[in-house]
Amino acid sequence: MRWMTGLVAGAATVIAAGGVLAAGASPAAAYPPGCIGKNFNESRSLGPGEAICNGNYLVRMQTNGDLVLRKISTGRACWTSGTRATNATASFKQGYITPAGHVHPYVLIAGTKIWGTNHVGDPGTNANVNGNGEFWIGYHKAGSC
Repeated sequence: MRWMTGLVAGAATVIAAGGVLAAGASPAAAYPPGCIGKNFNESRSLGPGEAICNGNYLVRMQTNGDLVLRKISTGRACWTSGTRATNATASFKQGYITPAGHVHPYVLIAGTKIWGTNHVGDPGTNANVNGNGEFWIGYHKAGSC
């Protein structure tokens, strides 16, 4: 999907596939199409075209199978999963705890695991994007802008 941010007569306008958001609209409505919230977990995967959004950042599951972290205002890709599988989904899995107590949650995309990690015996409950442009899998920062 194509979208961009611009300034028109001093008011921010977001142009999104098929629509324009006027200045003064609610912040949630300013996100590009497909945003489902700030995270996804074992009960909610990201389907093709869906994204998690927070502030000026989003992580979108593209239809080509690549999970991509972007800065919304510029459209710049900051991190990609490098996966390719047409119309794949991204699913969060809490993973397993090793005998040493290391936790390995991951995001699964068409058989490829994007690993998170933690050493406190708690895998975390989701994959999320924060307002600082960081994509987290459990408690592991997988990518950032």
